[in-house]
Amino acid sequence: MTVESVNSSGVDMTWFQKLFTLPEDGQDLYRFLKPVIVGGLGVFLVWKMFNRRKWKHRQEWDSVGKDVVLLHQFVRGKYCPNLSPFALKVETFLRLANIKYEVDTKTPIGPKGKCPWISINGDDLADSEFVIDDLSSRFGVSLDRHLDTQRAAVLEAVRIMADDHLFWCVVAWRYWLDKCHTFLTTQKLGTVTTFMFPRFMVSGMKKKAQLQGIGHHTPHEIYLICRKSCATLAGVLGSDDFFGGSDPCRADCAVFGQLTQLMWNAPGTRYEQLVTDVYPNLARYCLRMKERVYPDWTQLLINHTQQ
Repeated sequence: MTVESVNSSGVDMTWFQKLFTLPEDGQDLYRFLKPVIVGGLGVFLVWKMFNRRKWKHRQEWDSVGKDVVLLHQFVRGKYCPNLSPFALKVETFLRLANIKYEVDTKTPIGPKGKCPWISINGDDLADSEFVIDDLSSRFGVSLDRHLDTQRAAVLEAVRIMADDHLFWCVVAWRYWLDKCHTFLTTQKLGTVTTFMFPRFMVSGMKKKAQLQGIGHHTPHEIYLICRKSCATLAGVLGSDDFFGGSDPCRADCAVFGQLTQLMWNAPGTRYEQLVTDVYPNLARYCLRMKERVYPDWTQLLINHTQQ
């Protein structure tokens, strides 16, 4: 080994020199392949760094213990524990089912590019419905055991309307029509994020809303669709304490998650008034669920947790 083949760190560089040196008759081919080789090395290094980071995260996720759910979600808000109705849906289920869990806000986006998602016993699961299906089976939990077949079917239809209909009304208004103005007053995102967020979210949500279909309606028509959804929920709830009757059921997790976004994350707007004024039994329902499931609601809010 020559002195020149060893760098200042004492590493043998001969292999590296051979990699980037070819006989003269191969120089043309090498000039063509060099970007490919360099690019491949770059991709390999990024892949190694990503996997090392993922391995480190996996150690952290598994450290919560056996049969403990790690709920990956967005950071807490000022007035509501989460900006995602689906995160609240899963967290509400975990509490009603008495399943031990911890919260991670460092990696809110997981498989399928969705939030929330969970890790449990080395498994990663995404999509709130599939998460609840898995946990119900894994822990032998049924929040609907007190419901007859017909009522359970009706409430599944209610759940679908809340998750796939009311949801789109709210996010279309929040991120597109309102241009994130009200939303940003309910969160603490940092100066840079607060400045940049509307600049990509407004146009992005407009495109998503148009692809979904609701984006082809006028702002007032979207409001009317939201109002009709709330009217349906108010009618099904009636004078009952919960959608499950005297006790919350699985549909309550979804409906509560969606209604919280109107009740607490739309302050001073006509969307908030749909719950507080137009259909007040929905506001009473939200407060009842909050008291029943989240006695620590205030402690969960970001203003409190940062003190």
